[in-house]
Amino acid sequence: MAEYEAADFYTDVSLVDDPHAYFDFLRAQGPVARLPHRNVVAVTGYEETVQVMLDTEHFSSINAVTGPIPGLPFEVRGDDITEELEEARGKMAFADQIVTEQGVRHANLRSILAPLFTPGRLKALETSLRETSDSLIDEFAADGHVDLVLQYGGPYATLIIADLLGVPDDGRARFRELLKGAVPAEIGATPEDMMKNPLVALGKQIFAYISARRVANHPALLALRKMVGMKPPQQDILTTLALAKFPDGTKPSLVDVTGLGAFLFGAGQDTTNRLLANAFRVIATRPDVQEELRANPKRIPDFLEEVLRFDGSVKSGGRMCQKTTVLGGVEVKAGTTILLSHMAANRDPRRFENPGAFNMDRPRAKEHLAFGRGAHTCIGAPLARREVSISIERLLARMGNIRLSEKHHGPRGSEHYDYEPTYILRALKSLHLEFDPL
Repeated sequence: MAEYEAADFYTDVSLVDDPHAYFDFLRAQGPVARLPHRNVVAVTGYEETVQVMLDTEHFSSINAVTGPIPGLPFEVRGDDITEELEEARGKMAFADQIVTEQGVRHANLRSILAPLFTPGRLKALETSLRETSDSLIDEFAADGHVDLVLQYGGPYATLIIADLLGVPDDGRARFRELLKGAVPAEIGATPEDMMKNPLVALGKQIFAYISARRVANHPALLALRKMVGMKPPQQDILTTLALAKFPDGTKPSLVDVTGLGAFLFGAGQDTTNRLLANAFRVIATRPDVQEELRANPKRIPDFLEEVLRFDGSVKSGGRMCQKTTVLGGVEVKAGTTILLSHMAANRDPRRFENPGAFNMDRPRAKEHLAFGRGAHTCIGAPLARREVSISIERLLARMGNIRLSEKHHGPRGSEHYDYEPTYILRALKSLHLEFDPL
């Protein structure tokens, strides 16, 4: 355990392959533990994690994406830096994203996205989810082998978000190419590197879509079209976003709406792809689980909830203590970064018995924190569940005897895997599977 004592979670790539062991080490010190670097306090306890997620008075989400890198752009003085944090928002990387906003501003942005995730909208997507799944499986079904991350998970998630937003056909292939291999918060990346993100190019295209629809639906142009007998402009999801208003009747800026669209691609593509890979790592190495899911597909939702708890795609997020407080018996001063680990909380033995074992019959498995709690609960959670459940169903239906490729991952009992060097996601670089075509 000695190597963990001085480890820097945000730069030490040796922690990437097995973060669970590191979190177990931290948990042995208590549910809240001070780290040796960067003025960070790590929270590994379930109840304490929920407390931070719900407490918006003492903890800000302004650094949810970046954690402590880079540090605050001002010197902390006193036990309440709430106002200073908000004044510095424009100087902090990614502090204008929906996941880092707070209060009324956050609620306003969330209200724009909410109509995309209604039960009716998700039901309307069901056919697309299945058709997209089968069309991607068609690309490798006869090969008997696949890299699930590169050939299926990544493009699947990208295409589904494109369908959700109503991206025209000519943009779908470009978006798929842009997001291929993207890694958020890569360890060792400079702040400048972090800003060189494919979402920038993708955002420019979304900006073009949204701005064109706003212009086409300007009252003066609509009146002119009607006067000359032209049909009104086509109404689609992008048009709905372009014309959306906040609850108070004000209109969001083009930058606001563009940012929301780009966020959906970034967040939805990464997490769904990695969650699917983590799920099939279990399926490929647990013949008993694979057999049960084939015999009874209705168990897929139970299986998925345990995957979310056991090895979900989100490893950590950040919070900033803005008012000095006490958490888990530890005083946390204003200006301290909170390492908030969904993954660690989901293996707290005080909440889940024998947490390191995969058990799809686990009681209360749905109480996991993979999608967060409170105001920042993942708005796309219902879609993510449907994407992964349908993918598991279709892949099992068309791939028999799914197993790991020994060429890529080693023999049974000595398997090895490569993970992306990021402190945010539990992200397999690849998952090479072999199967019998059905």
